[in-house]
Amino acid sequence: MSIANNDLNIARFSAWVLGQRRQAFERYRSRMHKGLCHQQVDDLTRHALIGTVDELFRESLEKIYELPLDSRGVQVERGWSALTLRVLAPYQGFCETLLDEALRFNRSSCAMSNFAQEHNPSVDYQMAIRHDLAAAWREFALTTNDVLIGATADCAA
Repeated sequence: MSIANNDLNIARFSAWVLGQRRQAFERYRSRMHKGLCHQQVDDLTRHALIGTVDELFRESLEKIYELPLDSRGVQVERGWSALTLRVLAPYQGFCETLLDEALRFNRSSCAMSNFAQEHNPSVDYQMAIRHDLAAAWREFALTTNDVLIGATADCAA
């Protein structure tokens, strides 16, 4: 393995992430539809968004575990692998973009107009969603770093 192989593997992973990002809104809509069909309307947007994000992050971690990265010589500074930022880069703005798409969809949806909190969510509700999304992101980023640190430690052993 080499730095060039790391670059190639990270580029492939980034392309996969971009594909998943394109599908994320459809996953959200599907969760919304299922929630409405099952009359689970309490905090429907929140649950659909968090479920969508958690599912993508879980799938991403599976891919990250499989990434054939060469961690020899990779710097670890203050507990962070130099690979972590590179692996997380394709997620930049993901949660905020998905939230914006979801809110825009909800405002234009006739079905959602029957549920005021979901159709035109309050600032407090939006902040609660942002808080949950930030927590999911933090957990994903920390776990990603732990995986990459572990790979570095395995290479050093």
